Amino acid sequence: MKSSLGKNYWLLWGSAAVANLGDGMRMVALPLVAYSVSSNPLDIALIMALSSLPGLIVGPLVGVLVDRFDRRRTIAWGNALRAGPLALFGYLVLAGSVELWHVYLLTAMLSLAEIFVDTASQPMLADVLPEDMLEKGNGRLYAARIFMQDIAGSPIAAFLLGISASIPFFVNGATFVGATVLVLLVHWGSSKPTSRSKRQDRDTRSTVRSELLEGLRVIRATPLLRAAAVASTVVNFALLAGSSLLVVYAKKDLGLSSGQYGLLFSAAAAGSVLGGLATPRLVAFAGTRTTLISMLVVTGGARLAFGLAQGFWSALSAFFTIGIAAFAYNVSVSAYQQRVTPGEVLGRVYSVTQAMNYGAALLAALVGGLIADLVGVRPIMVIGGLLVMGCSLLFLSSTPGAAEDEEANGLAEAHSSQS
Repeated sequence: MKSSLGKNYWLLWGSAAVANLGDGMRMVALPLVAYSVSSNPLDIALIMALSSLPGLIVGPLVGVLVDRFDRRRTIAWGNALRAGPLALFGYLVLAGSVELWHVYLLTAMLSLAEIFVDTASQPMLADVLPEDMLEKGNGRLYAARIFMQDIAGSPIAAFLLGISASIPFFVNGATFVGATVLVLLVHWGSSKPTSRSKRQDRDTRSTVRSELLEGLRVIRATPLLRAAAVASTVVNFALLAGSSLLVVYAKKDLGLSSGQYGLLFSAAAAGSVLGGLATPRLVAFAGTRTTLISMLVVTGGARLAFGLAQGFWSALSAFFTIGIAAFAYNVSVSAYQQRVTPGEVLGRVYSVTQAMNYGAALLAALVGGLIADLVGVRPIMVIGGLLVMGCSLLFLSSTPGAAEDEEANGLAEAHSSQS
């Protein structure tokens, strides 16, 4: 029976799922290879910094480029260009010739290419899906990413590492080749032509600066979208300030074993899959605004409970709940962003919000470490939960009585008349 989401969607879904399976393997293997070269905590921490910096520095510019060029080819090139460096790195691991700068260079190259792929994927998803299927499509795509990366990728990597430390990198390169082939099979002619013609016309009369500002104006002009962008930044800061010190909290405050620590991530991943699948019904029942407010309250409450936890089971339950609510929030935001943003601006809107999140992640790691030295990790978890819950007040105060569908239609009509 033919899926209501359509063949193009499932090709894009398959491309993302295959790529994220490889990512999950690399996320386990790369830190271990780096640790074999240097056990200095600062050297290892630089890997995370290098994975975030490209998005913060060039993310908005990538949004401009994505809105100018063919999105299918952008995704294909972004995936294809990641395969070569991974194969070369796998050879270096096999030969026992890896140096720390190889790890840093690979991290920066993959992160930069990933920005192009992720930024192009958001508007392309809106191109291949009917508007009433955005929550369903986003939920299944995000659930696939979590399952393939966090649930499937990790144990496969552990098995392959037992054979050779180089194999996960060769396999990761192969997954990017597969992801490239799948996305090139998408029949682009069936996508929405209006956005593409407007992009081509705008290419001849716009500067990079004016196009970037156009994306910012769309965010500012849409109350719920603006509130979501600010709230997402605060939520990322609040959660990541504690997550960057999670291993310290789990070991010292909760007294968890290494196995129990790993199960926290499995619980969050399982909750994320459940949250992604449940989001379409939540939005259909309560609307986007109410869903976002509710999920912020639940996420904040669960993080607060995690900060007050005294043992494994209470911590595991809280982490599972965080996975459900935080993921439902993210899926709802993505679907709403795709619905209200004119297609020719969607890449810039997405990249601007992502740059804000990258900045929050870097700041969270620095601030979390400084505060932990003074008061410990548990207060950071508790304060983070309260901050996330407080974000729900932002929605209540900045988007009173917002009617999402009317707002979406009004914005699209206003933008069309200006164009």
